[in-house]
Amino acid sequence: MIIVWLLTVFGAVYLVQHGLFRLWGKAGIEYERTFSQPYVHAGQTVVMTETIVNRKLLPLPWLRVETIMPSMLRFKHQNAETAISAGTLLQNHASLFSLPPFSKVVRKHEVACVRRGIYRVPTLAFTFGDAFGSAVGKMDRETDCSIVVFPRVKEIAELPLSARRFMQSVLSLSDAFMENHHHVAGVRDYRGGDSFRLINWNATARTGRLLVNKRETMLDNDLTIVLNAELMDDSTNRRIGPDAFEEALGYAASVIRHMQLSGGKSGLIFNGKTADPHQVPLRVEPRAGSEQLLHLFRLMAGFEAVVKLDLVYVLEELLASGVRNANFLIMTAFMTPKQQQLADRLRQSGNRVETMLLYREREASG
Repeated sequence: MIIVWLLTVFGAVYLVQHGLFRLWGKAGIEYERTFSQPYVHAGQTVVMTETIVNRKLLPLPWLRVETIMPSMLRFKHQNAETAISAGTLLQNHASLFSLPPFSKVVRKHEVACVRRGIYRVPTLAFTFGDAFGSAVGKMDRETDCSIVVFPRVKEIAELPLSARRFMQSVLSLSDAFMENHHHVAGVRDYRGGDSFRLINWNATARTGRLLVNKRETMLDNDLTIVLNAELMDDSTNRRIGPDAFEEALGYAASVIRHMQLSGGKSGLIFNGKTADPHQVPLRVEPRAGSEQLLHLFRLMAGFEAVVKLDLVYVLEELLASGVRNANFLIMTAFMTPKQQQLADRLRQSGNRVETMLLYREREASG
């Protein structure tokens, strides 16, 4: 009889507490997941912070938060409250919490950003249970948690010698100060060797300093990278893998960064798949400044080596536009005879063109 009575009491307690958690377990739960930085370069580490709040009197004995995340965001450490099941492309990340009344728990994880990309965590799945360990309910919530991983940036010394020389020639002071255009672009201070015919007497009288007319230069310290998404050369049946494309993006990002930090301008042309399917090829005119740098890096984070327009047509469009006095660095796996011919025509039109063949750089580094 006593056993029956105990079982009855136990069953009643179980049903009451189970019902309480089932009815009010979801109420007052707030959860936020953020990364310490909105964007990083591949190879860098960020901190992912989970913040969960219980704003009610009823405690939560256990609550599990699960989400599907890209495997390229790798957790450096795993503890008893965290379970990670990783595959090739995706991983399941689960965090277990126990929340007293009116409590807040903050948990931080170190995450290594292995590969370039735009990564989002759109939804979270919550499972909560009662004091006896039984699951009593589930709920899903949307989140705007995301991070942009830029291409891996190399040191200047790691770039091919031809690319380094070309950048230095574009950034050379002699080119930057060569005022050889008939248009006047304002005034500047007098420098030794300036002709007295260039002196602007009105501006000199107003400021009390010797000023001369500044003329535009026909050569500019700008550089446009032409990044080719083609990885297969049909004429020679030669192919390079996707890793070589990632390396090319690293080279391009490094050149762009060096140009911007050195006071130059950088632009980009890409004939592969981007976030904007209507802009083929993607073309960003050379500009200076940190905004341009971030803009180009964000675009490159979403690049895919899927050819949308052959490099031949890209070069033909440049020739048809009548571009002159521009600096182009073509990064490509291979150059077919037709592509080389078009690059030579760009040079003959008054442009400076340097070619960086990826398979040669990989053979040299190997």
